[in-house]
This record gives sequence, structure tokens and C-alpha cells, in this order.
Amino acid sequence: MILTKNHLYNLIFILFVSMGSCSKDTESETSDSPQTVDQEEEEPSTVIASFITTNDFDLPSQNSDGFTILTPSSDSKIVYVDSNSGNDTTGEVYDSNAQEIGQNMLMPTTSIKPFASIDAAKSNMRNDAPDIMLLAAGGVWDVGLTVTRGRSNEERSIYAAYGSGSRPLLRTGDGRGILNKQISNTIISGIKFWAHTRDDEGPYFENQEGSDGFNFYTRDDAAIENVLIEDCMFRSYKNNVLTGATDATRLPFDKFVMRRNIISRNYATNGQGHSQGIYYNGEGASGGTSVLLEENIFDHNGWRLQSYSPGQDATDGQATYFNHNTYFANAKGVLFYGNIFLRASSIGTKWTANNGESSAQDIAIIDNLFIDGELGISMGGNNPGAYRFKDILISNNVLLNVGESRPTNRNLAWNISASDWDGGTISENLILHQENDQVTSTYGIALSSSTAMRDVFVSKNIIYGLSGASDKNRGLLIANGSGNATNIDITENYLHNSESSGLITFNNQDGFFFSGNFYNSSRVQEWFGVEEVWQNFDTWLEEIENDAEVFDTDIWANPERDIEMYTSTLGLGNTKQKFIDQLYLQSRANWNPALTAPFINRWIREGFAR
Repeated sequence: MILTKNHLYNLIFILFVSMGSCSKDTESETSDSPQTVDQEEEEPSTVIASFITTNDFDLPSQNSDGFTILTPSSDSKIVYVDSNSGNDTTGEVYDSNAQEIGQNMLMPTTSIKPFASIDAAKSNMRNDAPDIMLLAAGGVWDVGLTVTRGRSNEERSIYAAYGSGSRPLLRTGDGRGILNKQISNTIISGIKFWAHTRDDEGPYFENQEGSDGFNFYTRDDAAIENVLIEDCMFRSYKNNVLTGATDATRLPFDKFVMRRNIISRNYATNGQGHSQGIYYNGEGASGGTSVLLEENIFDHNGWRLQSYSPGQDATDGQATYFNHNTYFANAKGVLFYGNIFLRASSIGTKWTANNGESSAQDIAIIDNLFIDGELGISMGGNNPGAYRFKDILISNNVLLNVGESRPTNRNLAWNISASDWDGGTISENLILHQENDQVTSTYGIALSSSTAMRDVFVSKNIIYGLSGASDKNRGLLIANGSGNATNIDITENYLHNSESSGLITFNNQDGFFFSGNFYNSSRVQEWFGVEEVWQNFDTWLEEIENDAEVFDTDIWANPERDIEMYTSTLGLGNTKQKFIDQLYLQSRANWNPALTAPFINRWIREGFAR
């Protein structure tokens, strides 16, 4: 095997992974008891790619719970808004050192005089200034939010909640949640945006007419930069849209950050276009630090109902294969860390690159949790083309029960797919538990050089307990393609199948190298499909991989760990729905780190320790 510069570059990352390797040399003591997820434990180490880190996004300081510390500047103007006790006639504007505010603007004294309406309070906010609007916890307004620009990254405008109680609620019906098209130097924190009249699980459902939670796009004279949306909820919109430099005159996104938000139950019907939790088009972006998604929850986006039959009919908000939890096109300089992706219409996170070589670049997807949907991570979709994805890292993610509920009514459980990469690593991911006998098309990792692919390192992943890959053309790991493949190295992975699944599908293409992988199969024969012919282990060892090994699953502490077991160890119930219910309670005022992807993933990973 030839070690190229790209391989050495990615090996540097692997050496610094601090999340407890699942390889055969790992030794640790594990327990299924709640102590393994004690909320007092130190938070799991952040595993970040060398080419992009959370620090690159210049985030404001955070408190001990990891939430942004919201403080005024010396010349900030502060307005309070309370839908219950406010008064637009007597509402006052405060300086940052006003006695009425006290030591903490988020918990002011009872002597403040709030406005009643957001519009009246907004009239006192200045653009290009670090002004602050605070909405009363528990307040309700039937309007969207228009925000002002801050002065700089260090002196941002702030729109947040004050007092104790539930998030301030903006019921926006068929209108948008955030009304601006361009924003910069802004923090939006702790607000719930709800398209209440199109949410059929709520008491105000009227019809399926609706709009986007937000729809931001850059212009030649309007950048979108230094934006932080934290601890907000967006529910039942059609979409949330980010559009960057789609032509040469438009400015790119820079340092757009969403952290610890809940984005759920977006859907569209016929005539409303496709629906995603977030859709991003970064065409023309120069790279650097475009978008950070950190510790968000994306649940049940792209669909209201399971598809009546396989296809693309969106009538009544049916799931289609065009709709996903997130969809990023032509992205450069993007980091996903610690998010939870649940029950997507089709794909947990989809990535396309349709503008030639390196039209997507410097993308890291690290320590996220994917549950259900029909495909976990797709990095290579739509139009084939040589070397479209450059310098990609997919590492330390956990994918569970992909294919379980079949939203589109198709029979898929596809976990990680990669096509036409130019340098990248897929390492130390756990791909676990596909048990739906209606699913007949399954894979753990699919590598395709449909046009040209080079310098890709696939290492130390574990694929365990997947059924439904019975055809010799559909193994748990697929390495195929009709184009050029160069230095595609598949090393030290663990593959375990059920009776219905083959282990590997390989068309024996030049440029793919297998070394040091570990295999366990319940089948006597038909382990590997090579050029559409089944092979047993001995033939594979002789012809393809002379250092392959067979292993026993008894080496692992408890590979059966799943979300139901985890929820039970926390004393929160023993069903997936109980787990989801608890996720929806997450907020700045009610934060449980044990319900975040890094904690959950660590506990599941400990089940594969020795």
C-alpha cells in the first residue's frame, strides 16, 4: 500500500482521536449502569478535523453548561418585551448600566417597564449597533422576528429570552419565523418559532399552507457573517434555507453557526417544493469557515406522513426521497459536530457537489448520532464527476437502526456513501442494528469511483448487526465503480453480518486495497461477492486480502447497546419515544448533557471496548 500525502494528513487526525478506539488493542472496563453516563462526568473530548475546528468560528464565551454568555456592550440599548404585562406606551429603553436591570440583564429587577409588542420594541433598535431585545419567558406573540445588524463579531446585536420559564413563543402561522433575508453580527437565542397553523400535532392546525423558518441569502453588498442561532426551536415550517454566493458577485457565508437548536417536523406538499430541516447552497464559497452545526437536534424533517407507496408524491406532506434532515450543496468549510439526526424523510445529511472538481471541500462530520431514516450520510449524490469532494472527514459517528421506519416506503437501509472524493477519511464510525425484515437493500459503507476517486482512507469502522444485504451485489461494505480509483485503502475495519447479509461487494477494480480487516459471518459460505460471484473466506484471503482475520463478537463488552437501553440506564424509560420526548425538553434552562450525541456515542462505543 502506498501512503500518499493525503493519507499521512488523515493519519495525523486519527492519532489525535481521543474518543476511545474500538480496535482490537483497546482495553477498558465498561458497565451498563448509569454511572457510565453520569452528568457530573467530564464532557467527552471534542474530536475535530485539523482543517476546521469550532475555534475557527470565533464564538463568544460560554458558561459552564456550554451556552453563550450574553452580555451587553458599554453603549448597548436594551429593550424588554412581555406579551402579558408589557405596555407599548410606557415601555422604556435602558442603557447597559441601568439600575433597573441589575447585575444580570437576563434576570432583571421587577421594576423594568417592558413593551408589549415586538414591533414597538424593535423601533428602538439600531442597525450596526450592539442593541439587545429580550422577550419574556413564557410570552406568546403572533408575529415573525425582524433582527438588526450588530456592530462587529465582538459586539453583536442580541435577541434572546429573559426571566424563568419556557422559551418565548412566536406563532407565525403560514409566515416565516425570522423575516430578514440578510443578517450579520447577530445572536438569536432561546426563542421558539412555530408554524402553528400547519402543525397537525398541535391544537391550532388549519391547513398545510406555510413558509420557511428562515431564508437567508447573500448579496453583492450584504454578507451573512458572524451569526449565532442557539437554543431555538423551529417547528413545522416548509424549509430553512441558506443560500451563499450563487454567482460571482454575491458574497459567501462566513461563520454562520447553529448550536443546540431543535429543528423538527418540516414538511412540504405538492406545489411547495422540496422540504429539508436545513438546505444550504454554498456555490461560489471560498472555503474557510462557512457553517458550523453543533449539538442540534434534527427530527422528522421532510415529511408529515409515511409515503402511501414508494415514490415522490408529496400529497398531504408524504415522505419523499427528495427530503432530508439536512441537505448541503457545493459546501466549503463546513463542520458538523455532536448533532442528533432522527427519523429523516430520506437522508440524515445529504451532500452534493455539482460544479466540477473540488466544488465541495473541507467538510468534517464528527461525533454525530444518526437514528432511523433510510440513509445516514450521503457524500456523493446527484451528478457524477471526478474529484468533486475534496478533503472530507467522516469520523466517530454512530448510526443506529437506519431503515427502521421506512418513511418513503422503500426497502432501504443505507448508512454511509462516498463517491468521487479527492482525499478523505471515513474512520471509527459505528454502524449498528438493522433488524427490519422488510428492508432488503442494506449497506454499511459504499465507496464508488463512478468517475474518479483517489486517496481515501477507510479505517477502524465497525459494522455490526445489519440484515438485508443478501444479494452478492449488496454487501455490508461496497467497493465498486466504473471510473478511476487510486489509493482507496480499507484497513482494520470490523464487519459482522446477520444470516441475511453478505460482508463485502467488490468488483475487483484496480486502486482499491484491503488490509488487516476483521470478519465475522453467520454464513458458512457466501461471505464476499467479487465480480458477481460469491467467495468464502479462504478464497478472499488468498486472492484479495492476505492478512484478513476472522474474529468472534465475544471480544466486545456489549455490542447490543442501543437507544432503548441507554434511555433506561438514565431512568427515563425504555422506549425510543421516551428518548425523543426527553430530547424535546432540552433547553438552556433544562440542559442534560447525557442527552447529547457525544455522551450517547461514548456510551455505545464503550460496548465495543475489550
